[in-house]
Parts: sequence; structure tokens; C-alpha cells
Amino acid sequence: MENSIYFAQVKNYLQQLTPSEQADVIQFYQEYAVDAQLSGTRLMSELGTPKQLAQRILVDYSLRVADEEDIPTDDDSRQGHQNWIKQELKLISTVLEGLLSSIVWLPAMLLILICLFAAIITAVIVIVVLIYYLLTGVFQIIGGLAVLPNNWATGLYQGGIGLIIVGLQLVIWPLGAAIIRSVFQMLMQFVKYIGRKFSHKNNGVTRHA
Repeated sequence: MENSIYFAQVKNYLQQLTPSEQADVIQFYQEYAVDAQLSGTRLMSELGTPKQLAQRILVDYSLRVADEEDIPTDDDSRQGHQNWIKQELKLISTVLEGLLSSIVWLPAMLLILICLFAAIITAVIVIVVLIYYLLTGVFQIIGGLAVLPNNWATGLYQGGIGLIIVGLQLVIWPLGAAIIRSVFQMLMQFVKYIGRKFSHKNNGVTRHA
């Protein structure tokens, strides 16, 4: 394959980047190919197929953008949290798409999917448990109020237990949110680790736009 055709195909896979970013990264690899005297099968052997090279570039670019974004804190706006979540989900999608371009990386892709599924299951379990205890407290209060006219001691005891359970939600919900956030942060660290291994598999040659 002629170098001009090769890099034209690479550019076609870089539509997520701006025209100036595409031109910059294509120029970098063209100069690299000239300096290393790469062409034809040697170029393909060194950099991979046009799609594989483009995927590594996009993964590297997404990783750099993600590293520049601060993890939102509890004081950040809701919009900031939403934008961060969208950015992280986009990174996961880009890394998975990149890994899918090479059969060698399919085990890593499957491992990420398994970890993602485990993180979602963990979040669901935590949320269900929190809602269960919240509803338990509310029902205890309602039950205590219901029996209060007939047996004030039992009513006060049951209602008091309900108030304690509901009051504990002020501590439990932030703790649950922290657990979910920690699980997903560990997932993202793993995704970024795999992404860096993938995008720099050729001795750090990969250049982001």
C-alpha cells in the first residue's frame, strides 16, 4: 500500500478530530515514516492497519482529554457531574472500539466489559439496599403512629426505631455515594491503564492531535 493511500485512509478514521488536528497528526506520522524509511508492508508492520493506527490515536487523544478534566467534587454543579460522566462514558466507548480493531486485544476488551458490568451491579445493589432501609424506616414510623392510640409504648418504640433509621440515611446515603464513586473511579483507572497500553504499543510512537 502506498503511503499516501495509507495516510488518506487513516485520516478518514479521524473524523472525531478537527481538520487542524487531523492535519497535525497525519503530518507527524508522514514525517515519522520518511525518517524511519517505512513504506508498504514495513509501514503496516510498524504502525498497523490504517484503522488500528487511527484507533490508537483516538484513544490517546481521549485519554489526554480525560486526564485534563478534574474529577468533580460534592460541591461541583450537577451539570459538571453530568459532563464528567459523559466524558468518562465516551472514553470507555473509545477504548473498547479501539481494542475491537485488533483480535489481540479482545481479552482486554472482555475484561473491561466484565469490570463495567460488576461496577454497575455494585451500584445497583448499593442503591437498592439504601432504598430498602429508607422505606423500612418510613414504614416503622407509619406503623408506630398507627398503633399509638391503642398502645402508646409500642407506638413510641416502633416510631422511634423508624426515626433512627431515617436519621441514619443522612450518613448512609453519602457513604453509599462514596462507595459507588470509588468503584467507578477504579474502573476508569483500569480503562485508562488498558487504553495507554493499547495506544502506546509501538514503543511510545503514538502521537495525539
